[in-house]
Amino acid sequence: MSERLRKITLFLFCSSIVAIGLSVSISQGFLVLAFLFSLFSSKTSGFWKEPVILIGVLFFGWYLGDFLIHSFREENFKIYSKTAFNSELKDIFLFIGLLLSWNLRKEEFPSVLKALNVLFWVLLVTGFISSFSPIRLSRLISDLYRESSNWKFTHPMGQIGAISIYLPIGLMNTHLTFGGLLQFFFTMPVFLFLKSVFDKNLKKAGINGIILLFFLYVVLLNNARSSLLGGLFSSVTALIVLGVVRKELPSAKIILFTIGTFAFLLFVGIGLSFTQAGQKITDPLFGKEKHTDAGRAFIWDSTFPLIEKNPFTGVGPGNYNREIGKSRMEHSEKYRELYYFYETTQRGHAHNDYFHLLAVFGIPSFLLFLLLGTELYRKLITTKLSYERSLYFFGLSGFFISGLFQCYFQDDEVVILFWILCGLFLRLSKKESEMV
Repeated sequence: MSERLRKITLFLFCSSIVAIGLSVSISQGFLVLAFLFSLFSSKTSGFWKEPVILIGVLFFGWYLGDFLIHSFREENFKIYSKTAFNSELKDIFLFIGLLLSWNLRKEEFPSVLKALNVLFWVLLVTGFISSFSPIRLSRLISDLYRESSNWKFTHPMGQIGAISIYLPIGLMNTHLTFGGLLQFFFTMPVFLFLKSVFDKNLKKAGINGIILLFFLYVVLLNNARSSLLGGLFSSVTALIVLGVVRKELPSAKIILFTIGTFAFLLFVGIGLSFTQAGQKITDPLFGKEKHTDAGRAFIWDSTFPLIEKNPFTGVGPGNYNREIGKSRMEHSEKYRELYYFYETTQRGHAHNDYFHLLAVFGIPSFLLFLLLGTELYRKLITTKLSYERSLYFFGLSGFFISGLFQCYFQDDEVVILFWILCGLFLRLSKKESEMV
């Protein structure tokens, strides 16, 4: 009976991973079911001895503690608790992705890694197709379980020749979410291609090169600069570990290859700059300001007073929108010429993971988040996982960099994959350390 439950749990967990690229609601549904079935299965030892897990538990423990502190200040506990659990506190249950990964058995690892490979292909294929679709592909999934009175169109990027190009977002609702998911896989096509080139495996190099070109097409056209920054940081981390530390790649050749690649991309960028679609890709990358850049300035400017007034406990989960509204009203009265911009810029989050945590949960959550990233990075640069397996996890380091310009830790689609990868990395690392 227990073995049958494990097989059901594994199937549901793998389905949850694949469904991340389809619909976050479906993915979360599979995740919850997998967790419920896993309650009756055996658990991996050493859970409380893993520093990253302890930090994560303390981090979400502070979430709940901060909620209780603020619940005493609110007039209606029932209304406040509903608001809080519909905003930041709902992310706590996504931590079960780490729990499920941690409790995997050795023989279950290949199935989960295959599910991650399938997710990569789902993102790549849907991203490529969506770049030619004027209508969001997410309708293919959302219309299965809810009605919509209108069609949501995709942002046009212009034309290359006679072909109309659109912003690729796969089956997601925003290009930032899609970019956040792609960022986790950034090192895979790059370093698999490098490995096949330096191994002089021409057939593999050709296949991996084609995959890399398609990936770069989708990533660059997606133009989520925060995720691009995270992806580049992940690649540098992978280069340090695989090249400098472990000597599995010739560092000198990689540096030359990198210079050559940037030169190639520069020439491609110059060529693209003569097309309408190409200009929308290259201009922001070379410093031209996008309208969202000014928006971030107004969001951050009105977030800082919240941090200043509530440094230790923040404004509390679920209260960001209410408090940011007050802050913006004060700024609008002080700077009347900027009233329109304060009123029209986005309000849901601070567009920076670190600022958002400081504003909502205070300094303790900020420090624990930094500690989580630091400990994960330490484990990444000292990992003993094989070349191919380690490539699944370098994106975890970039997650903390991309969060400097976007609230990816508040994005369900992105953070669910973060916790799954985090747990799988810790579990595989534990297995490797036991074999030494």
